[in-house]
Amino acid sequence: MAAAPGPTPPTTASQVAKDAGKVKICPGHTRPIVHINYSNIVDGTYWFVTSCHDSKPMIRNGESGDWVGTFEGHKGAVYCSAFDAGASRLVTGSGDYTAVVWDAVTGQNLHTWNHPHYIKSNDWWSDRIVTGNFDGHVRVFDANNFSPEPLITLAVAEKQIIKNVYFVNDTNIVISASESLIKKWDLRSKQVVGQLDITGLNVLDFTHYVGGTKPTLVAGHGKSISFVDPATLQITHSFLTTDDVECASLSPDGRFVAVGSKIKAKEFAFHDGTELENHRGHHGPIFHVRYAPDGTQFATGAEDGMCRVWPAHETILKFQD
Repeated sequence: MAAAPGPTPPTTASQVAKDAGKVKICPGHTRPIVHINYSNIVDGTYWFVTSCHDSKPMIRNGESGDWVGTFEGHKGAVYCSAFDAGASRLVTGSGDYTAVVWDAVTGQNLHTWNHPHYIKSNDWWSDRIVTGNFDGHVRVFDANNFSPEPLITLAVAEKQIIKNVYFVNDTNIVISASESLIKKWDLRSKQVVGQLDITGLNVLDFTHYVGGTKPTLVAGHGKSISFVDPATLQITHSFLTTDDVECASLSPDGRFVAVGSKIKAKEFAFHDGTELENHRGHHGPIFHVRYAPDGTQFATGAEDGMCRVWPAHETILKFQD
């Protein structure tokens, strides 16, 4: 159950504008934050959820960073979350072997799916939810009809962890990443229809904000960032950075890339890899980064248990003028 009532907008628009050029520090967790997920923009505002090893995912107002509530009930680390399109429901995946669907407004537990192992990644598109498991399997569930068994189970990688799993704006197509191998699955045939091997793959990121740029997978590997067309699984563009890339996120307009490298939160130009911003503040490695759906800021979660929301490069330029 959530420990507070549902999401509320910021106090005033002027306060949001005043704070837009500053880093926002979001305390409350007691252990490492490993995933951040934003909702779409709904009725002019949006929210984000932080998933943490303390088993208590938190929902916050996306613009202000203010705490709204805590989803209580998991018995193990929470590794991931995903909103539905209207931001009214949320699914979380945990080390307690469960995926839980929540009412994102009231915090009510709507349904729990048991799994045979930890759930590392999940996604929600239309009426389907997909989970990626530590047992090397991907499972697809009906988001409206809470049957106890998955609609589809795919044996993706024997004895390998599924790092990331996404619908690519289609309930019939799933992308999975395990170790260094990215696979594209057609759920109608339950067959692999494409694959790409990226040595040293740390993370594969994808966001499908409504009205966003062309669908693009973002792969962090070594000191490099590569951008992959999900239709062909071909690398369309890459650039090299000076530090190991732990996590990366593409801005909604496709012009910038936010990156977590050790304790630094960086921002780069997409087209040529120019480093535009280099932020410090975390006291431990950054585990996840994600742009807000309006592109004005991006959030990072780290081993220090803190979430920080940084103004994006163009927001900083605006407040410098």
